[in-house]
Amino acid sequence: MSTNLSLPGPGGAEPEKIGNEQTSGEDHGERARRHHQHSQKRAIPSEADCLSAIAQVAGLAAMGLLKPGQANAVRNAYRDILMHHKAKAKEVEKSLSNSDVLDLLRTDPKLLDLLAPLLTGEQLDMVMNAGSEDADG
Repeated sequence: MSTNLSLPGPGGAEPEKIGNEQTSGEDHGERARRHHQHSQKRAIPSEADCLSAIAQVAGLAAMGLLKPGQANAVRNAYRDILMHHKAKAKEVEKSLSNSDVLDLLRTDPKLLDLLAPLLTGEQLDMVMNAGSEDADG
Protein backbone atom coordinates (compact mmCIF):
# COMPACT_ATOMS: atom_id res chain seq x y z
CA MET A 1 0.00 0.00 0.00
CA SER A 2 1.45 3.36 -1.03
CA THR A 3 0.63 6.45 1.01
CA ASN A 4 1.17 9.85 -0.56
CA LEU A 5 0.34 12.95 1.46
CA SER A 6 0.90 16.52 0.41
CA LEU A 7 1.55 19.62 2.48
CA PRO A 8 1.60 23.11 1.00
CA GLY A 9 4.97 24.26 -0.22
CA PRO A 10 6.43 27.67 0.63
CA GLY A 11 5.08 30.68 -1.24
CA GLY A 12 2.27 28.75 -2.90
CA ALA A 13 4.71 26.29 -4.47
CA GLU A 14 3.56 22.88 -5.58
CA PRO A 15 2.84 20.71 -2.53
CA GLU A 16 5.56 18.44 -1.22
CA LYS A 17 4.85 14.74 -1.54
CA ILE A 18 5.25 12.64 1.57
CA GLY A 19 5.25 8.91 1.28
CA ASN A 20 6.86 6.06 -0.54
CA GLU A 21 7.01 6.80 -4.24
CA GLN A 22 8.70 4.39 -6.64
CA THR A 23 10.99 5.95 -9.22
CA SER A 24 11.93 3.86 -12.22
CA GLY A 25 15.41 3.98 -13.68
CA GLU A 26 16.66 6.73 -11.38
CA ASP A 27 19.77 5.99 -9.34
CA HIS A 28 20.29 7.19 -5.79
CA GLY A 29 22.96 9.75 -6.77
CA GLU A 30 20.65 11.45 -9.28
CA ARG A 31 17.82 11.61 -6.74
CA ALA A 32 20.20 13.12 -4.16
CA ARG A 33 21.41 15.76 -6.64
CA ARG A 34 17.84 16.64 -7.64
CA HIS A 35 16.77 16.87 -3.99
CA HIS A 36 19.76 19.09 -3.15
CA GLN A 37 18.99 21.46 -6.03
CA HIS A 38 15.30 21.58 -5.10
CA SER A 39 15.99 22.23 -1.41
CA GLN A 40 18.31 25.13 -2.28
CA LYS A 41 15.50 26.85 -4.20
CA ARG A 42 12.95 26.60 -1.37
CA ALA A 43 11.99 29.66 0.59
CA ILE A 44 10.85 29.88 4.18
CA PRO A 45 7.09 29.25 4.27
CA SER A 46 4.98 32.34 4.93
CA GLU A 47 2.73 32.68 7.95
CA ALA A 48 -0.27 31.69 5.82
CA ASP A 49 1.58 28.62 4.52
CA CYS A 50 2.44 27.57 8.07
CA LEU A 51 -1.10 28.00 9.36
CA SER A 52 -2.49 26.06 6.41
CA ALA A 53 -0.03 23.23 6.95
CA ILE A 54 -0.79 23.05 10.68
CA ALA A 55 -4.49 22.80 9.89
CA GLN A 56 -3.83 20.02 7.37
CA VAL A 57 -1.56 18.14 9.79
CA ALA A 58 -4.30 18.18 12.42
CA GLY A 59 -6.74 16.70 9.92
CA LEU A 60 -4.28 14.06 8.75
CA ALA A 61 -3.63 13.02 12.36
CA ALA A 62 -7.36 12.89 13.08
CA MET A 63 -7.87 10.59 10.09
CA GLY A 64 -5.03 8.35 11.27
CA LEU A 65 -2.82 9.05 8.25
CA LEU A 66 -0.09 10.52 10.46
CA LYS A 67 1.02 9.07 13.77
CA PRO A 68 0.73 11.48 16.71
CA GLY A 69 4.52 11.75 16.98
CA GLN A 70 4.85 12.59 13.30
CA ALA A 71 2.07 15.17 13.52
CA ASN A 72 3.68 16.79 16.56
CA ALA A 73 7.07 16.96 14.84
CA VAL A 74 5.59 18.65 11.76
CA ARG A 75 3.45 21.00 13.87
CA ASN A 76 6.48 21.98 15.99
CA ALA A 77 8.53 22.76 12.89
CA TYR A 78 5.81 25.03 11.50
CA ARG A 79 5.31 26.60 14.95
CA ASP A 80 9.02 27.44 15.08
CA ILE A 81 8.78 29.12 11.68
CA LEU A 82 5.75 31.11 12.87
CA MET A 83 7.72 32.25 15.93
CA HIS A 84 10.50 33.40 13.60
CA HIS A 85 8.00 35.44 11.57
CA LYS A 86 6.61 37.05 14.74
CA ALA A 87 10.11 37.91 15.97
CA LYS A 88 10.89 39.52 12.61
CA ALA A 89 7.67 41.56 12.81
CA LYS A 90 8.61 42.83 16.28
CA GLU A 91 12.08 43.68 14.99
CA VAL A 92 10.57 45.81 12.23
CA GLU A 93 8.32 47.60 14.75
CA LYS A 94 11.37 48.51 16.86
CA SER A 95 13.40 49.84 13.95
CA LEU A 96 13.63 53.50 13.05
CA SER A 97 11.32 54.78 10.35
CA ASN A 98 12.87 56.05 7.13
CA SER A 99 11.82 59.63 7.83
CA ASP A 100 13.32 59.47 11.36
CA VAL A 101 16.61 58.23 9.94
CA LEU A 102 16.76 61.02 7.34
CA ASP A 103 15.82 63.68 9.92
CA LEU A 104 18.53 62.50 12.33
CA LEU A 105 21.19 62.43 9.63
CA ARG A 106 20.22 65.85 8.29
CA THR A 107 20.58 67.20 11.82
CA ASP A 108 23.95 65.53 12.40
CA PRO A 109 25.54 63.53 9.55
CA LYS A 110 28.19 62.18 11.96
CA LEU A 111 25.49 59.95 13.48
CA LEU A 112 25.67 57.66 10.45
CA ASP A 113 28.54 55.68 11.98
CA LEU A 114 26.48 55.09 15.13
CA LEU A 115 23.20 54.39 13.33
CA ALA A 116 24.56 52.15 10.56
CA PRO A 117 24.41 48.88 12.58
CA LEU A 118 20.78 49.60 13.46
CA LEU A 119 19.62 50.31 9.91
CA THR A 120 18.26 47.83 7.42
CA GLY A 121 20.00 47.35 4.07
CA GLU A 122 17.13 49.20 2.42
CA GLN A 123 17.57 52.16 4.78
CA LEU A 124 21.32 52.26 4.15
CA ASP A 125 20.66 52.39 0.40
CA MET A 126 18.10 55.13 0.98
CA VAL A 127 20.59 57.18 3.02
CA MET A 128 23.31 56.78 0.39
CA ASN A 129 20.92 57.76 -2.41
CA ALA A 130 19.61 60.73 -0.40
CA GLY A 131 23.19 61.92 0.09
CA SER A 132 23.95 61.77 -3.62
CA GLU A 133 20.70 63.58 -4.47
CA ASP A 134 21.58 66.37 -2.01
CA ALA A 135 25.02 66.72 -3.62
CA ASP A 136 23.48 66.89 -7.11
CA GLY A 137 20.80 69.36 -6.13
